[in-house]
Amino acid sequence: MKIALHWRILIGIVAGLIFGLGMNFATGGQMDSGFLYGIKTFFSYMGEIFVRLLKMMVVPLVFASIYMAIVNLENIAEIGKIGKKTIGYYFLTTALAVGMGIVVVNIIQPGNVDAQTVEKLKAAMDIPAKVAKASVGEKNSVEIVVDTIVGMIPKNPISALANTEVLQVIFFAIFIALVSVNIPVKSKAFADMVSSVDAIMQKGVGFIMKIAPFFLFFLVGGIFMKVGMDALAPLLKYAGTVLIGLGLHGFVTLPLLVWIFTKTNPYKLLRQMTTPLLTAWATASSAATLPVTMRTLEEEVGVNPKVSNFVLPLGATINMDGTALYESIAVIFIAGILGIDLSFGDQIVIFITASLAAMGAAAIPGAGLVTMGIVLSAVGMPLDAIGIILAVDALLDQFRTAINVWGDGTASYVINHSEKDHLDGELDGTVTVE
Repeated sequence: MKIALHWRILIGIVAGLIFGLGMNFATGGQMDSGFLYGIKTFFSYMGEIFVRLLKMMVVPLVFASIYMAIVNLENIAEIGKIGKKTIGYYFLTTALAVGMGIVVVNIIQPGNVDAQTVEKLKAAMDIPAKVAKASVGEKNSVEIVVDTIVGMIPKNPISALANTEVLQVIFFAIFIALVSVNIPVKSKAFADMVSSVDAIMQKGVGFIMKIAPFFLFFLVGGIFMKVGMDALAPLLKYAGTVLIGLGLHGFVTLPLLVWIFTKTNPYKLLRQMTTPLLTAWATASSAATLPVTMRTLEEEVGVNPKVSNFVLPLGATINMDGTALYESIAVIFIAGILGIDLSFGDQIVIFITASLAAMGAAAIPGAGLVTMGIVLSAVGMPLDAIGIILAVDALLDQFRTAINVWGDGTASYVINHSEKDHLDGELDGTVTVE
């Protein structure tokens, strides 16, 4: 029997966690000589290979996915009011999810650990003792916002691409995409090329995630054989913070939006969507859950197929509320455990990049790990730090996927309610997930 990818990832992470903690306990953390040093070094190198694979994907993935998202949204908007309302709703829920994540993580502060633990974690991930961060000095909030916006515009887009200036890459991708949709004939060749790059990158992400269980064993094992039990307490607090954020978004924000837009009981809809939500949790894949979600909304909720056939596949592609929320919490948590003070401007950057990066998250298990690298890079933090959260990522992936699907379901229900008197002839095509 073939084991699903997300279960293989979980097995690799748990095995690495157990092995790493066991080695730390057996050696007392003293692995700096002889055979034990060789084991530690080998694990470190294997983990570094996986981190480099993730880094390799960041810039081409973010440019291609953002460019294609804008170009495709322009075509979708031409379909009519349903397309425009759907896009608007998805942008709204994603922004609210990221905002919720930032608020929750700042209140709970799971990354607030003692200085000794900070230094242990940095050493375990081969991160310099001092991670440089630009200081905002005495600037007020208005100046910080202005500087953040101005800093998004690249002086040299090629340099931005080469130096992984992610926010500038995103701006350049959006700008070029907006120009492209205004000259569709002349830009077709370029759009086709970027579409090919996007497809290749998505396939590359899929390949990396297939081999991830093997490398995650070494990455997680290597970290925990160095830090031992010291990392578990903040890690569990981080996982709890993510679950609280997802719970608030899933049980408060999205139901409130349903009530505001439809004046109906949102929790009845939630009960009706039990099967697709459980399927999403079990598979950790929005794409795999799509047929179940469509059938449930059409047959049990009564959503018009013209709406569900359009809204749900599009949502499985670009609407990743749970992923966006998780990325915002994860990056701020990582900053905390590395002793990095994030400025107000940094958190604005996190808000922008987490919202946009989630649109580029492939609807496959574990893709959020790759897009989180985009957010980390945007605020100048080392991607190596991603290793510390992997011990709980596979489990959290299942919960955030369920929230992703719940967000798609509420969108379909809200759009159907708003267009119930005007559905005939409104939509001629469908969007599919490959």
